[in-house]
Amino acid sequence: MYLRYYGLEDYPFSVTPDPAFLYLSASHREALGHLLYGAGEHGGFVALIGEVGTGKTTLIRALVENDMPDLDIALCWNPHLEVREFVATICDELGAAYDRQHDTSLKDLVDRLNQHLLATHANNRRTVLIIDEAQNLSRGVLEQLRLLTNLETHKHKLLRIILVGQPELEQLLARHDLRQLSQRITARFKLTPLGYGETRAYVQHRLKLVGGSQHLFTGAALIALRRYTGGTPRLINMVCERALMGGYAHARSKIGPMIVSRAALETLPRERASRWRRVALPAASLAAIAVVGALAWYPGIELTRAAEWMQSGGAGASTPVAGEAVGDPANAIGAGDDGQPTLVAAGEGGDSYRPVSDGAGSAPDTDVSSGSGGTTAAEAAPPPGGLPGGDADITQLLRLWGVFGSEVRTNCRSLRIGDLRCLADSGSFTVIERYNRPALLTIEDEGRTRKVLLSSLDGPNATLVGADGTRRISRNALGRIWTGEFEVVWRADSGVSLIQPGAVGSAVVWLRKRLDRIDGRNPETQLGPASPVYDDALQRRLRKFQAANGLQSDAMAGPRTQMMLNGAVPSPGSPALKAVEE
Repeated sequence: MYLRYYGLEDYPFSVTPDPAFLYLSASHREALGHLLYGAGEHGGFVALIGEVGTGKTTLIRALVENDMPDLDIALCWNPHLEVREFVATICDELGAAYDRQHDTSLKDLVDRLNQHLLATHANNRRTVLIIDEAQNLSRGVLEQLRLLTNLETHKHKLLRIILVGQPELEQLLARHDLRQLSQRITARFKLTPLGYGETRAYVQHRLKLVGGSQHLFTGAALIALRRYTGGTPRLINMVCERALMGGYAHARSKIGPMIVSRAALETLPRERASRWRRVALPAASLAAIAVVGALAWYPGIELTRAAEWMQSGGAGASTPVAGEAVGDPANAIGAGDDGQPTLVAAGEGGDSYRPVSDGAGSAPDTDVSSGSGGTTAAEAAPPPGGLPGGDADITQLLRLWGVFGSEVRTNCRSLRIGDLRCLADSGSFTVIERYNRPALLTIEDEGRTRKVLLSSLDGPNATLVGADGTRRISRNALGRIWTGEFEVVWRADSGVSLIQPGAVGSAVVWLRKRLDRIDGRNPETQLGPASPVYDDALQRRLRKFQAANGLQSDAMAGPRTQMMLNGAVPSPGSPALKAVEE
């Protein structure tokens, strides 16, 4: 209904637990870490507790879809079982053979399960039992779980157990008669709702994944959304889904706080919606909410601070001012369009360079004082007639990407056109060749600094574009006047600015498939879906790629790493400095 109106490729706020849409807040990231620990080599008994709708099942599915070939997982979605039915379900999930006619006693089933686990352990495989809605387990099943933890060798547990449930599970485990079971839990974690800033990032993340605008919901709408839902992801999805339908019905290009308020009253339980309406709206006028919404989107002001200003009464509190953040803003990590940390300083996010030689005696990538040829601009004048006239700018660079129209009134750092981004960097020709994208070079030309557009590299020659056409110039001559600084546009088709270990979602799938193509494998012909979890194997592959391309091998895929991943394989519709064979 509203997909075409808002330019969305899919429904961004479906309430189904799809791991491809998983947004990892600080709490969710730590919760996933506990699940991975429970499934790991030294895992044991783990409990994950969270309120209804906080994303527990989505985390489970993300773990299950992780590519861990040496792991067997038994899932129990229905805890309302008798003890024998419960053990039989585990056997069925793991494929443990038993005779349904003769193995009728609980002892028979446990013996068969133990035999299967011993055989699995002998083959260097691990087995994990995950129980969702564990707060509904009976006293008898919980006691049987305790006995199953006794299945072990001298050094290893044969069965790792993960309990996932609502806060009632915590109360259940605190019972005196279950203290033996409770003491065996080696790790516990309580999942918390999203804060104000995380709610904004969550909404932007889901919109980004379906090709939507990051600013479809206004800042004031997001504050109201957090107040109504309490930061519970499932409630956020319900309200946002209804708000998009309301915005479409009233032909609104933006979703404001009134639409969110109406959607909350129509979808949330009446007691909850009415309570928050009494607290949220009369406490501050709609004008105050609009002011806070504007503040929340103003550069340098965090959404959390703006919300706190509204909660404190607005007029009686000091208004947050841009630039008040502690620390050097030039070296800060801000929120990008995808709601994830955006790198705004060279070297952050795992994309800093280590010294790498060009192989021809040139300076390392980090040396920007002399360009690629090792000679300063003052030591050599440009060759006569070798340079195009006029200054090149980012508008000319964008034309190579198919972006035409009026002059782009932005600088490199703030460029946002669809999924196109710009990176200001420095280095040698080796770095630019690895990016394999046209670049604006800063040169010293007859005593003044200006920019030229490098459109292609062909062996020892380079092609430059200017206002009066193109010019061919030797790479050595260009290197003598190039300062080493450049700007390059790239396509952030992964959907995020930084992919790091522990991440889950479509960006990880993009990274995995990109590395597959670089390694000569066609991901489209492989069996089964690609894992959306950033696991250890993927870390090793990315580190190897980074080391081979002169990047710090820290397994953090920021703009530089993503650009080199893009430049290493053909990408239809993207300009390249030199052709890359399929």
